[in-house]
Amino acid sequence: MNSRIRALLTILATVIGGLSLVLYTTLSQDIIFDGLSYCTSSSSDLAFGGLATFASAVLAGFIASLIVVRDNHWPHFFISLFIVGKMSFAVLCGQWSGPIWFETGMNLSLLAGLWIGCYGAVKFPLAPV
Repeated sequence: MNSRIRALLTILATVIGGLSLVLYTTLSQDIIFDGLSYCTSSSSDLAFGGLATFASAVLAGFIASLIVVRDNHWPHFFISLFIVGKMSFAVLCGQWSGPIWFETGMNLSLLAGLWIGCYGAVKFPLAPV
């Protein structure tokens, strides 16, 4: 694979992986669990919403890995930078609706899920080589 196609696949995987992460986390936090928040949600909603958020990150990491043909981790690095930047921006501007430890844990679960999805796609036997 030449470098031009590799760069194009990296950009495409970053965009599609990032957009799928935004779509799936919005779906799991805002639509299915009706605005997941530490202050207003029940404990069962928090538990299942946290699992759904983690699963959405795993799925986004898996999708991004399949696009770049398993050997390129740059899209995951860029998406991770986006998550850390979003978390830092929320801290600096005070945009969190719950305690810092809860919101940080949710964002760290996004990071962990993204990289677990990457690992899962590398080990997935039907992924293209």
